[in-house]
Amino acid sequence: MAEDATVAGAIPFDMYGAEFTHHGEDCTFETILKRFGLSNSKGLREIGEIVHDIDLKDDKFHRLEAAGLNAIVNGLGKTLRDDRKLVQQCSAIFDGLYSLLGQNTQKEKPRRSARRMRGRRRDDQT
Repeated sequence: MAEDATVAGAIPFDMYGAEFTHHGEDCTFETILKRFGLSNSKGLREIGEIVHDIDLKDDKFHRLEAAGLNAIVNGLGKTLRDDRKLVQQCSAIFDGLYSLLGQNTQKEKPRRSARRMRGRRRDDQT
């Protein structure tokens, strides 16, 4: 959509003065999860961590997926150049992440700190 375009009934978000934007240390996605009581969903909470690391660039959650997801979404944005098509394409990506992360209860989340610890263990054994 054009920068000055509006959609009837649309709810503005991720902008100054909008109800759904950054609040405290939370990115907009985390704000939405809390507002609608969705923070208990493991898949959504973990996607929120990934989105937080991408959006706020503070590496708070150390999510390895952040760099790849950011590259994919930015690449699609440059290729498609249409917000509605971008949302459609990204929906499948986020649906897949939700399915994977929501079911992954036995395994540890991929985080940089976990990878560093495994490397240290190997060094300690030699």
